[in-house]
Amino acid sequence: MEVITLRRQELTRYQVINGTIERKISNTEAAILLGISKRQVIRVKNKIRRVDFNGVVHGNRGRRPKLGISNETKEMILSLYQNRYYGFNVTHFGEFLKEVHGIQVSRETLRKLLLISGLRTKSKSPPRHRTRRARMPRSGLLVQMDSSEHKWLEESTIWLIATIDDATGEVPYALFVDSDSTENNMRVIKRLIEKRGMPVALYTDGASHFITQRHYSYRVNLRYDDTPTQIQRALNELGVRLIIAGSPQAKGRVERLFETFQDRLLKELKLYKISSIEKANRYLHNKFLPRFNNKFSNAPKDPETAWRVLPKELNLESVFSIKEQRTVMADNTISFRNRIFQILPDKYRISFAKAKVVVEKRLDGSIHIRYKDQYLNFKEISSDEIKKIKTNTLPLEKLLTGDIFTLHQG
Repeated sequence: MEVITLRRQELTRYQVINGTIERKISNTEAAILLGISKRQVIRVKNKIRRVDFNGVVHGNRGRRPKLGISNETKEMILSLYQNRYYGFNVTHFGEFLKEVHGIQVSRETLRKLLLISGLRTKSKSPPRHRTRRARMPRSGLLVQMDSSEHKWLEESTIWLIATIDDATGEVPYALFVDSDSTENNMRVIKRLIEKRGMPVALYTDGASHFITQRHYSYRVNLRYDDTPTQIQRALNELGVRLIIAGSPQAKGRVERLFETFQDRLLKELKLYKISSIEKANRYLHNKFLPRFNNKFSNAPKDPETAWRVLPKELNLESVFSIKEQRTVMADNTISFRNRIFQILPDKYRISFAKAKVVVEKRLDGSIHIRYKDQYLNFKEISSDEIKKIKTNTLPLEKLLTGDIFTLHQG
């Protein structure tokens, strides 16, 4: 029997497309959830009918790309466009690169390079007539998420981050916070998953904590900035698709939700003289949301839920943490956010010098250091001890092995 291993994104694609085969969702709805065209949905659907799970496995898996574009080539392309072919459209410029200069790149690669460099701008589309999109048929297929800065507490301006199920209008989770930060948005998504499960897709605006805001400098950096944000990375680990709204109108349901909240919730907070974030959240979770959902949520067209159970091997505390990679120094130390950590030997390995490790700063503020799938023991070197090391008042070996640090274990 052939064993097929699917990535989380491929499994999500299979589940969504299979929903169209079973006539539980439409091709258009599947296209929105997966971020592909309706025509591609039909192609994948036909492929699944022929080869089942193999229909969602990418044909290039395991293959090395035949053509890469080096930084030197990028620099040459940008220089040619700026000094010789400025104003050419992308296709025209690509033809001259190939015919005159022997440089062959795809139109899309060339378009992105010129766009990120600022040498070309996106063409403006004419105004479009917008119509209200029909609700998703199943709960958990699409969750909209947004934040609202407002004077929710008397004269205090704070943020409310809220989620709304597109199919039902239910608000599964919302939270008052002091800032619209990456960590606070992570807290909301994490708690949403703990309460309801994993949605198929999350629909948000283009804020910098959701999607990388690409800045390009011809003089400084000639590489694409394709690094995902911390939230993108976390959702990728879970197999949840992040959809970025193309306009404020596209987030109509969650925008209307905040209008209702600013009318009803604001008045109730004032009525009960609630003046702290802690008390506001207690009222929101225990009183307001249960009553709001009972009054305003609707039954979905399809009673079968699309919320998915979190796999046992996934640790949400780790998934929703700030993760950064570090290379261990020769003395088995790493630096992270102006702090120095000493990695201790274990029964499998004495030294981790030159190893690539991942530092996790979790939502509770704790630090964990991971090497591959193993969490390491470590000590933090205090600022006072760092000063002593720099002034050579204590031997380094004594500082790194003495009983002067706090032991941490992942």
